[in-house]
Amino acid sequence: MIHRYHSDQKAHPPHVFGIAETALCNLTRRLDKINQSIIVSGESGSGKTWNARCLLKYLTMVAVCNPGGFTPSPADCIERRILDSNPILEAFGNASTTRNHNSSRFGKYIQLQFSRGNHVVGASIQTYLLEKTRVVYQCDGARNFHIFYQMLFGGNEWEMRNWLLPNVLSSDNLNYVSLNHSEDACNQKDKQDFIVTKQAMCNVGLTVAVRTMSNVGLSRSQQQELFKVLSGILHLGNIEFISDDVTGPCEIDSEKQVDTSVNAAAQLLGLDVDALTRCLAFRQITASHKRRKSVFMKPCLKDECHTRRDCLAKLLYARVFDWLVGFINGCTMARSWQSYIGLLDVYGFESFSFNSLEQLCINYANEKLQQHFVHNFLKAEQDDCQSEGIPWQFEDFTDNKTCLDVIEGSISIFALMNQQCKLNRHSDPSSFCEFLHDTISSANLSRSHMSVTSPAFVVHHYAEKVMYQVDGLIEKNKDGIPAELVDLLRISSKKFVQRLVDANVTSLQVIDLSPSKTKGKKTTSTVVSKLKNSLDSLMATLHETTPHYIRCIKPSLECQPDSFDNVHVINQLRACGVLETIEISATGFRTRYELLIRSNSEDVKDLDAKSKCAVITNLVLAEADKENKLKSFLFGKTKIFLREGQLDKLEVARLKEFNLSAGVIQIWWRKILATNSKQEAAVVIIQAGFRGWKVREDVKRRHEAARVIQYAMIGYSIRLHQRKLEEQLNELNSDKFADSDVQECNDEQSQQNNSILTEGILSIIIYLSSNNQRYLL
Repeated sequence: MIHRYHSDQKAHPPHVFGIAETALCNLTRRLDKINQSIIVSGESGSGKTWNARCLLKYLTMVAVCNPGGFTPSPADCIERRILDSNPILEAFGNASTTRNHNSSRFGKYIQLQFSRGNHVVGASIQTYLLEKTRVVYQCDGARNFHIFYQMLFGGNEWEMRNWLLPNVLSSDNLNYVSLNHSEDACNQKDKQDFIVTKQAMCNVGLTVAVRTMSNVGLSRSQQQELFKVLSGILHLGNIEFISDDVTGPCEIDSEKQVDTSVNAAAQLLGLDVDALTRCLAFRQITASHKRRKSVFMKPCLKDECHTRRDCLAKLLYARVFDWLVGFINGCTMARSWQSYIGLLDVYGFESFSFNSLEQLCINYANEKLQQHFVHNFLKAEQDDCQSEGIPWQFEDFTDNKTCLDVIEGSISIFALMNQQCKLNRHSDPSSFCEFLHDTISSANLSRSHMSVTSPAFVVHHYAEKVMYQVDGLIEKNKDGIPAELVDLLRISSKKFVQRLVDANVTSLQVIDLSPSKTKGKKTTSTVVSKLKNSLDSLMATLHETTPHYIRCIKPSLECQPDSFDNVHVINQLRACGVLETIEISATGFRTRYELLIRSNSEDVKDLDAKSKCAVITNLVLAEADKENKLKSFLFGKTKIFLREGQLDKLEVARLKEFNLSAGVIQIWWRKILATNSKQEAAVVIIQAGFRGWKVREDVKRRHEAARVIQYAMIGYSIRLHQRKLEEQLNELNSDKFADSDVQECNDEQSQQNNSILTEGILSIIIYLSSNNQRYLL
């Protein structure tokens, strides 16, 4: 199916793969905004996580490249690392609720990074608001995070002994998890998922350099250290405190199981038992006066001890989750990339019988996404047509801006909650609820029904009305971490625990309970403030990309197959704005292009771009408009508006022109190559003839020079030899004898000298003639 949609998307019915292919095509064309975002939204249990998983698989499979022919290819290694990160995040960030068996308890924005050649080269993950409260509390019918059950039902005998967990599990063994042995199928699935999670931990760090597919990700020892921390969290939940007086000091229960859990938690976390007990039962207070500073320990009440215990458990789990996300990003993020496609998968809209800060933050995130959809599609579509002078029949739609103002405005629920947190004192739920209704006057905020006895308020969201309980709302928003708990973890004998706390310490919100001159002022941010800042950053990222929306509709509330509730489905379609979207899409023009060229370009200021575009659209689209009642394109003041599918026709026409132009270019290029080949052959012949002539001329010149030198040398040699012979002759003539005998001897000597001279000249001539040289003497 993936290859079918990748080859021809329009030939197949609408599908999540079609959305992914559209985003990939827009990225390849590099028109308008290059970067793309796919936003998956819907109610809890509607299938957002599954659709995000399908999108991730599609994009990593089709956008791969292996030019070197490696086995395995670098793209396969990247694909495996990215896909293996998904079961890890689901194990540590998903849980079972009353509406969904695999509900995401955090939001994530996966950024698939592409190279210049539009191939996937890496990925990064940004997470939002992990529901830490689920670690220590779950409502009836809900479960803790999947990883705890995977450990309990999937660990072998050696692992359970190494984690100091009981082999026989019961509902009384561990307080932080709700065990139900009647769900054998669910327990068996946890066992199988644990194998997948551990294998994914090994594969997530797979590098391209390793050809044998050996696992170099999270090693077995690192996994065991991580699971020991999780087991230590489970043992922390079994620590109970007792007190003889309600307002008096308390101590750890002396029951055998509690003592075992204290020792096990301290051993697994690398802490001293006495230090752990003292840190949970006493809080440190620092009093300063001028230059003197006093530190003393104050015993905690029973509820305070349990709160500090839960705070330590939530702190450890949140740091484990953040460390895992950072480790995955380090293994999957590319060093350099050109563009990206973002996949946004956040928690779905929730409404339970008891709703607190977690549901308020989750529904606020969904309100922000709905506002982005309304602003980017519904409102922008109609405003753009109006500004461009396009005939348009306006459709009514619900804008949730008023609801967002109630939640995040200057005078809003979040503002009043932060104001209460700055007071640094206990907040009365009833007083805060009345203060909330008296301060905020809006139709999107109302009081709870008279039958509700606990303080609560009702927010009218875009999906439905949700009632939020005020009890514990302010305390959860503070999310303070006592400083002595952080200091306790820093002195742990386990290096892994130390790294968890030391990594990004600035993100830990440490509270100081000591009185000082800054009393009543909070320098730390609250939960809602951090969520608002992160969502504002996310919205800024989404506005810089071309968005694509996937609306997941939940067929019924039973979460059972073949169960379809018409009323519930219609309510979701109406609340999400899907009905208005269909009306606008049917009558609207989804594709626009800028017509006018920038006025600061002097070279093209006089060109009429609109006339050229009109000629092109008439040639390509006018023939199809003769059969349709609605015109497939309209011209605005600065843009051209195209209906759905018309851009593909233009792309096909442009591709044909490209092919024709490419054919012409190839013909002329081949002609040039052939001409150049003949010219190169002619040049070689000319060069060979020229070089031969030049060599012959050089040899001739050298021969002439040699003849001149030889002629001069021979003449010089003859004259020198003749001079020597004349000298010898003169010496003989200088001796004169008186007698005749001497005269006769002189005559004989003269004749002898003449013969010597004649022989010398003849020998020179014979020598020269022997060397085949002829010279005129």
